[in-house]
Amino acid sequence: MNISSYNITDVTYHYVGLRVLHGMPLTVKRTEQIEAVASNVRKFVSDRNQRLMVTTRSTAYQGTAKKICRELEDFNFVKSRGKSAEGRYDLTESGCHVLDLMAQQNAVDLRRFMARIHLQTYDNLRAVVQNHIAAGPVWRPSEVKGEHIGKAGYFETLLAPTFGNNAASVAATIRAEHGEQSPSKIRDALHDKVIKQFLPNQRMGVANFRGMCARLTTLRLLNLRLATVKGCGFYKTYSPCLAEAAPHDWYTPLEISLPNGETCQVLFCEPDMAESGNQDILLDAIDNAMLALSTIAGYYDVPELRDTVCEDLLIPEAAFDDGLNRLLDRTPSPLSVGFHYEKITANRKPLVRRQTSQLHNLIRKQ
Repeated sequence: MNISSYNITDVTYHYVGLRVLHGMPLTVKRTEQIEAVASNVRKFVSDRNQRLMVTTRSTAYQGTAKKICRELEDFNFVKSRGKSAEGRYDLTESGCHVLDLMAQQNAVDLRRFMARIHLQTYDNLRAVVQNHIAAGPVWRPSEVKGEHIGKAGYFETLLAPTFGNNAASVAATIRAEHGEQSPSKIRDALHDKVIKQFLPNQRMGVANFRGMCARLTTLRLLNLRLATVKGCGFYKTYSPCLAEAAPHDWYTPLEISLPNGETCQVLFCEPDMAESGNQDILLDAIDNAMLALSTIAGYYDVPELRDTVCEDLLIPEAAFDDGLNRLLDRTPSPLSVGFHYEKITANRKPLVRRQTSQLHNLIRKQ
């Protein structure tokens, strides 16, 4: 089946949903379960964004809660008792297994299990990951500046990373069809062209692709970074996973069952940053990245450093944060960190220190 939800942007939503459904009395109805899931997801998002000092959009999360429950059913984590609102969702054996992994704080097995179940369940989600592995990064303009819309070559620059020599003809089509629209509408039109080029055999909307990439990042199946080409900003997504020929020993094969009964394999990147050798590899990559990046009063920007190192080592963003935390825990630490409030945005998340939950988005060598 295909995934159609674009507002479940974090795999943690599923964990929240399972906990809520598991903790509710057997007498409650489905409508009450959905309302409870919505309330808890809203609190989770609000608490997380408050901790990261980013803005939380005002929403009831009712539609999100319905989709969470529907996807838990797709995963066979829950089953519905009856089709009407009088029915309810009950956890299955697989759903209880996920809760057990959460209770045991077995993050490694939980991550692998959730990555595999997503890839097995949703054909178009699997296609996004496999195409990233096979074809490489996807470049989407992060913004369209209104003052540049009328400039010759502007749309071509925004399309060049995807279309190369054909960018001019595609840009002419965009200008003819959407040139009088708002910058946000033009950006969506550009994204649509990029998605159709990247996934020619999939019917996928811009919002769905955008939400899917965000969720795949939390599953550690994609990375999403900011990049700049000729003064234009881009969202660049790529996969830290491989199909074969792993250069390091930190890949785990995930066997994916296909609808036709066959299987495929994805090498899931999961470096154990508790190992000092992996920490040293990360530190070397940080040293190399600092040689290429500019400083702010002697400090480097953590999100920019994260982007550079993750693409260099081809590791998930969460693995970078784990490894950086462990490097900062060393005595003496080879690095020191700072904080600059104005640099915090939803797409430029800071490092969260494990012991204190303090935020840091600046870093330098000791």
